[in-house]
Amino acid sequence: MRGYLSLLMLAARSTVYKISGLLLLMGALETALFYRLLQKSSVHPEGLEGLINLSGIPIVCGGAFLVLCLILSLNGYESGGSKIRYTLQRLSLSEEAIALLWSVYYLACFLIFWAVQLFIILWLGRLYVSAVDPAYINEQTIFLAFYRNSFLHSLLPLEETSRFLRNGALLLGLSLGAACLPFKQRRGKRDIAMSFLAVFTFWVFPQEMGRFGSDAWIWLLALSLAGHSLYYILWGKANEEF
Repeated sequence: MRGYLSLLMLAARSTVYKISGLLLLMGALETALFYRLLQKSSVHPEGLEGLINLSGIPIVCGGAFLVLCLILSLNGYESGGSKIRYTLQRLSLSEEAIALLWSVYYLACFLIFWAVQLFIILWLGRLYVSAVDPAYINEQTIFLAFYRNSFLHSLLPLEETSRFLRNGALLLGLSLGAACLPFKQRRGKRDIAMSFLAVFTFWVFPQEMGRFGSDAWIWLLALSLAGHSLYYILWGKANEEF
């Protein structure tokens, strides 16, 4: 168990400060943009969900998400003459096992990113409720915003199971893709699965509720890319040697 923790710490040391800074910057920028609009008037007929869009929060979140994908994908990536493969080969676990272990860490990073973004939205929602004219709010204002706004609904789909499954598949594909990309690069191979899935997620993430068909094909695509990455990590080296 100590060996597993050491390997997780190896990944964390290379990324945790960058990710922490990214989350702080995202939170500060989103809060500033939202608060600037909120201060202009106590009357916002467009509602909380409209103010979220007008403030540009979905774009800020999407940009931070792409940066997070870059940070994770470059962990273990050899550049500038570095030979991290030699360090990994001296460890007690195989490179394949390390890649899978790091994919679990990457999944945790994506979940933390999601949780932080959700917390920011809920906090801004409380700020909105306390600042606007009472005629434009009720006890369900924040709750209803997650149904009316495509970005918010995809962030927290509430009772829409297909959206939860879609998001889970995307997270799995992204986590395995981030682990597979440097794994292949250290073997002189190129991999576009992670880059494609990151940009694809940025593009399709905000969707209205009730899009079961869209959720289903995104779910299948993400699982296919996750399977591709997992297959290469486990058996790609053997196939190359064969």
